[in-house]
Order: sequence, then structure tokens, then C-alpha cells
Amino acid sequence: MMDKLIAAFPAQLKEAVEIGEKIKLTAAVKPIHNIVVIGMGGSGIGADFAIEFSADFRKVPMLTCKSYTLPAFVNENSLVICSSFSGNTEETLTGFEAALAQGAKIICVAAGGKLIESAQKLGLDYVLLPGSGLPPRSCLGYSLVQQLYILNFYGFLENRRIDELKSAISLIELEQDHLKMKAERIAKFLVGKFPVIYSTDRMGAVAVRLRQQLNENAKILCSHHLIPEMNHNELVGWRKQPGNFAVILFRTKDDYAQNQKRIEINKEIIGHYTDTLIEVFAKGDSLIEQAIYSVHLSDWLSWELSLLRQVDATEVKVIDFLKSELTNATADEKKSDDLKN
Repeated sequence: MMDKLIAAFPAQLKEAVEIGEKIKLTAAVKPIHNIVVIGMGGSGIGADFAIEFSADFRKVPMLTCKSYTLPAFVNENSLVICSSFSGNTEETLTGFEAALAQGAKIICVAAGGKLIESAQKLGLDYVLLPGSGLPPRSCLGYSLVQQLYILNFYGFLENRRIDELKSAISLIELEQDHLKMKAERIAKFLVGKFPVIYSTDRMGAVAVRLRQQLNENAKILCSHHLIPEMNHNELVGWRKQPGNFAVILFRTKDDYAQNQKRIEINKEIIGHYTDTLIEVFAKGDSLIEQAIYSVHLSDWLSWELSLLRQVDATEVKVIDFLKSELTNATADEKKSDDLKN
């Protein structure tokens, strides 16, 4: 199933663009001074990309909130995007209530659930996504694209970025078979090893995405860090020590010149402590094209590694168990409070 969902990523992006073109939003009553996206896991990663894609044009700060609480600065001059594919994510619903209480301009993005029900009931802006019941990590295209269109509507993303998004779709359609074969080759180097993922700061969301996909699809632990920040801490951690590491380094032709120098020096240093250092050069003429290319490769890589490890890429029983235990604990607390009253 997961391989079919990954293969459908270009088609999903196309469908998401069609949805984005038809979005109906209302103008903000007050000037927007900051943007906060509430979202967890596969529903929240789209915001990390949207932040990077809009960074060189957007004049207000934008951040992701991946917890139960909202920053105190959120107020009537804030745009809060609540992103939950199921529409029932506990942390996102809690943040939604806080955004209401703090007077923010709210837009909900979900495939249904309590989030859409609340938006409809309160007359709030919302975007209804297709694909209810699918794993959120397989629906990045839906949530990411809607966030780009939302930013564009309010003047925080250039029109040309939408054109670059469409070009990115064409790119991965053409590269689909090549990306799958490339992922298969890389996956063989990762078997039995601990992946360490690096990218420059402009491609940070790509590194996060691969880490999350390896966690959920391939069922392994791994780590990621960004250049140049890792040069001020993690680089010192590379020493002869227990562990069989495989380094994956995402690169583009547009990496900042000084970072390209840093990468070459890092390779020389890290090469003393691992025999597996894989450079992935992203194709594309824009950040969006390069990132979408790298995402599609990452998703295929997680799938190919799941095959080699003989694990079910779709299964997330431990997360289901966690949610069940939280629900039971909440129910027990409510029963106890009722008895006290």
C-alpha cells in the first residue's frame, strides 16, 4: 500500500493544486503580524516546508507549534493555521481552542473530524482535504500545497512560487523511475546502520522529512542536523566510538558558497569515522523543485529500506497504542471528577 501512495505523490500534488486554486478565504480583519501553524507529525511537516519556501519574501515571522500550548504572543494580529489530516489530533485541537481564546485569525486544514466540524459550526475559514483514512505521512502534498496557497492569498508568498510548485510536479513525474532506482541503491547502504542525515539550513525540512519517514516506514532510529549549526556542536561528536553510521548529505547547486566549503571540510572529517557517506544532489532550478525532488527520493528510500528490513511500512501500532492509552487515561480522569462532584 505505501509504495502505491508514494508513487501517487505527483498526482496528489496536482490534485492539491486544483484544490488550492479554488480555496475561498476571507480577509483578515486586523493586520497580520505573525503566522503560527499548529500541526503534528505528517500533518505538521508541510509547515516546515512552507516556512522555508516563503522565507525570502515573507515580512512577518512564521513558526510551527508542535505541542499543546500556543505562544503568548498569539493575538488578534496572528494568523493561525490548524493542520490535522484526521481533524482529530489531540494537540492540534487543544491549540485550536487556545487560538480561539487568544483572538487569532484561524484557518483549519483537515480531511474532516472535529477540526472541520468546529470550523463549520463557528463560521471559520477551512480547507477540506480528500483522502480521509490515509496515513497522514502519505498526504504531505495535500497539506503543504494548501498552506502555500494560504500564504499566497494573504500576500506572504510570491506568485512565482506557485509556478515553481507546478514545475516541481513535472520534474518528479519525469524522474519517478530514476528516483525509485536511486532510492533502491542507497537503501542497500543503510541496512544494519544508523543513518545520520545532514542538509543546509535552507533544506532543513527535507532532512526532517527523511528522518520521520525512516522512523515510520522503515521502523528505525536515525538523526538529523543542519549545516552550519552542526559545525558548532555535533561535528565535535564524531570520534571513534561504538556504532555503525551511514551519513546522508543533501546538497543543491544553490547552497550558500560558504556552506559548500563547510560541506567539503565536513566530509573530510566525518570520512575518518564512517565508510558510508552518501551525497544526494537535488535536481531543480528552484528551492521548491529541489525540495520536492528530495522529498520524493526520501519517501522511496524509506520504502526500499522497509523491504530490505522486512517490515510493514504502513503499520504504526505503537502510536495507536499510545493514543488509546491517552484516551483511556482521560476517560478515567473524567470518571473520577464526576464521582467527586
